Amino acid sequence: MVNFLSATAVAITLALPITSAPLRPAYASGLMTACSADIASLCNGVREGRGRISACLFAHDNKISTSCRPELTKVTTSRMFEKMIPPDVLKMRNTPGEAKLRQVCAADIKSRCKGVPPGKGRLLACLYAWSNKVSKSCHAEARSVLEHLK
Repeated sequence: MVNFLSATAVAITLALPITSAPLRPAYASGLMTACSADIASLCNGVREGRGRISACLFAHDNKISTSCRPELTKVTTSRMFEKMIPPDVLKMRNTPGEAKLRQVCAADIKSRCKGVPPGKGRLLACLYAWSNKVSKSCHAEARSVLEHLK
């Protein structure tokens, strides 16, 4: 099982349109229902679609309610979710490219992801959740790292 969106995978997907099929509506519906209070309190303003709500909830894993947790786990461990991560991205963990990405996106992390505990890719999952509002430089660096993988 792939750890839900490794740190680099999340960052890279900031620059990628998702070409895989979206999550099955049943997963999304269950998540949106069971996690509605968590979404309202932790992810208010995150645009729906492309797994951004799931990424936001995952980022705030330490604050997720017991009613939300099982639905979030279903989504983040699904095969559909794994397919959204380009395979080469998983090889980028703990590399200079990942470190530079964290440096360039530091202001976005600070402004959008306050209170998100580090580790397990949570900070970058948070960035992905806010991908429509991250800085141009953060977006550009994510695209640059992706280009180096090709």
